[in-house]
Amino acid sequence: MKMLRKLAAAAIAVLMLTITAVPALAAFDQSVLDGIVMISTGAPDAKGVMHYYRGTGFFVGKAGENPQYIVTNCHVVEEFILAGKALGGGELHVVYDKNDQEEAYLVDYDAEKDVAVLKLAEPSDKRTALTLQEPQEAMLGNEGYAVGYPLAADLTVQAVNSFSKKDATVTTGSISRLLTESGTGRKLIQTDASLSGGNSGGPLTAADGTVLGINTYASNLDQNLFYAVSISEALPMLDQNNIPYTLGAAAKQGGSNMALYAGIAVVVVAVIVIAVVVAGKKKKTAPAAGKAEKQEETKKAAPVLRSMAPQHGGMVVQLHRQPVQIGRDSAVCRLVYQDGTPGVSSKHCQIYFDEGEGVFVVTDLNSTYGTFQAGGQRIAPNVPTRLSPKSSIYLGEPENTICLDVE
Repeated sequence: MKMLRKLAAAAIAVLMLTITAVPALAAFDQSVLDGIVMISTGAPDAKGVMHYYRGTGFFVGKAGENPQYIVTNCHVVEEFILAGKALGGGELHVVYDKNDQEEAYLVDYDAEKDVAVLKLAEPSDKRTALTLQEPQEAMLGNEGYAVGYPLAADLTVQAVNSFSKKDATVTTGSISRLLTESGTGRKLIQTDASLSGGNSGGPLTAADGTVLGINTYASNLDQNLFYAVSISEALPMLDQNNIPYTLGAAAKQGGSNMALYAGIAVVVVAVIVIAVVVAGKKKKTAPAAGKAEKQEETKKAAPVLRSMAPQHGGMVVQLHRQPVQIGRDSAVCRLVYQDGTPGVSSKHCQIYFDEGEGVFVVTDLNSTYGTFQAGGQRIAPNVPTRLSPKSSIYLGEPENTICLDVE
């Protein structure tokens, strides 16, 4: 018994010494917030009524110099582009704070790649340029951070918001795949770092703060898949327009530390084995029934939306803390209907689950054809309506029914 204790003490000592040699776990680089900005666009409709949209952008330039150029998604400024060509009177601004914004100008864009570059009249000292880094296959599995101003965050909680850099949202996920899109040749980064409308155009960064991609859209089929346009798609546009930018050094891989990590794993296993042996000597075994009860407690039902529309094939969307928007706009909505679906507006309604009350909260986003409860009662526009699990709603027509349940 004394020998086991000595062995355990030695193993723990080795483990502690080894841990001190391991670099700290990656964390979000806060300096990224100094390089992002909210993009505000306005465009009039055919009747001259101005409509406003928002997204995110980030500054590029030489390190240490005040930046003048901003990279974002083309679809963030799409309405401004269309207004400029057709209706006139479009507006384009970068927002530094609630009462501090500046007009921006369109330099270049590529709708197919979904990349746009903007510029200010003069370099700004209110933000700094971010460093760019082309993603590499060796980065797969590394953490990625999506930064931006998602609209869903402000619809969920009516926070005191100045739209400054401190109000930006940071979501974390892993870089799960690098791919090339069929038909366009566009290079994309697949991640599970959550995105929603307003995140578009913001940076997807590595732990060291370098920008790997431009946050773009969510999957129509899986609520855990999101995509960013690789920063490599923006570099040719920057080069063609003689826009300065800073490239980071190639990311160092963790292969050189594998032996170290393997050693840690061996030590940890040894400590666990010793602990099990010592615990076994005490002959304290929990009842089987108690284990079963604990396992049962870990199974927690989750709120879900189940579309009954034929085009979705019974697709299920799981709700998290942020509301899910539903409609035809794939850039904003998590449950997306095909263009031309009768009764469904571009941004039709949104739903979230109130865990405190155990109910679904449905809000019609002033849709053209309305949102209805199963019995045909229309939900008033912009008025949150609480519905219990196992309820259902439909968008415009009964064929667009969505079941609300906890599974």
